[in-house]
Amino acid sequence: MKITKVAVRAVVLALALVPAAFVTTYAHDASACGMSVRLDPTPQKPSPVQEIARAEKALEAGQNLAAAKAVLGTFPRIRVATAGSNPLETRALRVFALAVVRSDGDITEKKAGVFSQADWTKGANLEWAAQSLREIDQKRPNDPTVQADLGEALSKLPHGQAEAMKILAGLAQKDLMGSPHAYAALAKMKSEKGDLAGAEAAIKKCEEMSKNPAVCKKPVAAAKA
Repeated sequence: MKITKVAVRAVVLALALVPAAFVTTYAHDASACGMSVRLDPTPQKPSPVQEIARAEKALEAGQNLAAAKAVLGTFPRIRVATAGSNPLETRALRVFALAVVRSDGDITEKKAGVFSQADWTKGANLEWAAQSLREIDQKRPNDPTVQADLGEALSKLPHGQAEAMKILAGLAQKDLMGSPHAYAALAKMKSEKGDLAGAEAAIKKCEEMSKNPAVCKKPVAAAKA
């Protein structure tokens, strides 16, 4: 009886080992024959937060159209957004408005490949951008970065330059300028008023803040001097 039990156990153990060995051998042979199967994870669509962060990076890199496209991909009706009602939407509104400003009013939904019934002129586009940034400023008072954005936008409008000069010169005097683009806008206005030394000083500050030399081009008058 003892011998029989030992023999039975040996057979059971051998049978238990057969499937594992078979599977291992099959997997090895399948891999060798190019039959291995790899399950790649399904690519995940970027979240709205990631998309707006990408838009902000594109804007800072001078890629205005790419920034606008990223915003419109998440908020296609960004022009009717209410500043301050949704933090992420407000960030998107800021990016889109500044893309309009930094393209001199050229960026529109149509340019970004998004359907729009409105046909924006450059002037109307810049007016919209300045108003949007003003509304953000009203929701976030005393924020130097927001004030710099507003000043930069107003500098593009003939009727807004006096206010822009007041805002940007005040920030520069207190060393609170929140953007190299705002320093570039200040330099341009100072140059146009004949303050070449002031323009040079603003350009120098711009260059200290920006990693992109294209942002801090000297105004024509200052360059000639």
